[in-house]
Amino acid sequence: MPRRSPLLFLLFALTALADDPPLKGVPACNRAVKLMEEGKPVEALAVLDAAKGTMDRKDEWIWWGNKGHAHWDLRQDDLALEGFKKAVELKKDCWFRVPCANLLHEFGKYDEALATLGGPIDPDYAERANRLRVVIKGPYRKRWPRACRKLEYSGKAGGHYNVVSDVGVETPELDRIEAEAAKLDPADKEQALQLDRLLEPSPQLVSLFNLLESTRREHLRLTGLTDGQWPKGKVFRVFVLRTQEEFLDFARAAGGEDARENLLGFYDPNFKYIQLYNQSGGGEVCGLHAETLDTLWHEAWHQAFDALTAQRPEWLNEGMAEFLGKGDASADGSTLSLGKLVKSDPRLITRYERIREILKEKRHVPFSEFFRYARDEWEEGDVLANYAQAWSVVYYAMNGDNAAFREDFRKLLKELLKGTRWQDAVKTLFPDAKLDEYEAKWRAYMEKLE
Repeated sequence: MPRRSPLLFLLFALTALADDPPLKGVPACNRAVKLMEEGKPVEALAVLDAAKGTMDRKDEWIWWGNKGHAHWDLRQDDLALEGFKKAVELKKDCWFRVPCANLLHEFGKYDEALATLGGPIDPDYAERANRLRVVIKGPYRKRWPRACRKLEYSGKAGGHYNVVSDVGVETPELDRIEAEAAKLDPADKEQALQLDRLLEPSPQLVSLFNLLESTRREHLRLTGLTDGQWPKGKVFRVFVLRTQEEFLDFARAAGGEDARENLLGFYDPNFKYIQLYNQSGGGEVCGLHAETLDTLWHEAWHQAFDALTAQRPEWLNEGMAEFLGKGDASADGSTLSLGKLVKSDPRLITRYERIREILKEKRHVPFSEFFRYARDEWEEGDVLANYAQAWSVVYYAMNGDNAAFREDFRKLLKELLKGTRWQDAVKTLFPDAKLDEYEAKWRAYMEKLE
């Protein structure tokens, strides 16, 4: 009997695999979940689409919900919402109700999100649902159910941000406005106009909104992204509280027991909002203290990048946030420029100073490792050094003398926005030999940067 070559055996094996029928029903959903856990939502969608119509009627909600999740991972938000809503329609108490409300919140549909949370909640998701309710209602609605309107602003024609803040408004004034608003009947045309005038946002709140819209434009300019690539319909929520006490109370109510005492602000990746407080003394830009302003710019990138893609390599995410966390802006926030090089600061050691010290001591992480860092590797190392190196890599991409690196950097962003696994995108665009070359040029550039 003639012997078959190993190549023929391989071809037969591949043919057999190709001829395997697609998974059906619940096994297909289980496989899709596994693929999503591996960061492969595109492949998960292919499995789910191949299994369409194969679920038992009682299990169809599982298919729709997982399809919604795969689209959510790809930031295809309209399709994600469609999947979640269909799952909830088919099974009222399914666990997709909370993700559905979460996504409605991201779209700025706050009343609909609360109504969705009013339905039956899976017990395993009850705590998350309660926290989401807190975030949707915000920090002021309970005390000032009418006057809270004065503390929210999304632009006259609708914008990309919903800013909630009591900065620039004192508590006694809000108590007075609440009392006056209670006397007015919104059903009466004349009194409704009086109510609108009474609840007009403060100039400082409008300035905060302008600042964030200007920040978004800088994100587009510096990354080379277009308006068409920005998430459609998303309304980014930002809470700026006047005091640290308010900040901590709201953080505990919305986020549980996470320690926030030593923070000026943070981005919450679960409910997609930014929360800050304004240090006493204020500042020249929108009345914000300089450190609060830097924190806002830093966290604004995390919020935007999360909305753009689920694939976010640590060095790129933190490096961009550090790079964009310094800038100059007009007093009303309408114009600004981000990516400012700060060489020294009497308050702290700058990223510039730290990376220069690291390079002098030859302590930087080789690019072949650094570009592949997962979150745990980032946190296990010298975190301050990691932030400094990440900042310097992004600064080099944006302002350096290496056009090839800048081009690969932007190609990486484009791949991530497509939903390509960041590990695969980095491996393809930045093989070790290329990284070694880029590293040498980066180091020479940073050592000469004055």
